[in-house]
Amino acid sequence: IFTMAGEQYRYLENMGSGNHMIIRNAAIAHTPLIRHEEELNTWRQALAPEVQAMIQPVSVPFIGPAILDEDIVWEGGWRWIMSASSLAQFPDAAADITQVDSGGTPRAFTLSVADVTRLSGPGRAFPNRIARIGANDTLWWTRTPSSQGLNPDTGWFVNRLEANGSLNSHWFINSAGAHGGMRPALIINPAN
Repeated sequence: IFTMAGEQYRYLENMGSGNHMIIRNAAIAHTPLIRHEEELNTWRQALAPEVQAMIQPVSVPFIGPAILDEDIVWEGGWRWIMSASSLAQFPDAAADITQVDSGGTPRAFTLSVADVTRLSGPGRAFPNRIARIGANDTLWWTRTPSSQGLNPDTGWFVNRLEANGSLNSHWFINSAGAHGGMRPALIINPAN
């Protein structure tokens, strides 16, 4: 955990070429998944100019491809890490990995289930379940829906301490409350 321009972040990974993925340490409460595009843009615009100057371009959706919560196999215990074979059942969602894209837009984003899976486990950004929980015991949305169709109505989220930082689905995408919401992430390059 570190502080930059008055905001606390968790370091997620060194992405090479001077790029680093970070996530706000606490979720922004009362922010449902369906409002992420607007709220992520508002949050980014409120960041200090020196932080905004470091933000790298990405090309990820505000709401990504779905992963249905049927027949998922979990590694390391209940709802800890989604198995590679389970993720592979949803190839579009499995490919929803955040990375720098020079053709993209410098902006904030929320992690996908594929990102959370990739960043969870020993020696990674989220080495255990408790490390995935947002500061002040907040739950937080991923950008991955858990229902399909033109208008998905449920999504995946990282749960609070009472559920031990588990990866859960079936929270309605228009829901949020005092115990969680949006947890913005950035890819920054301090050399910019």
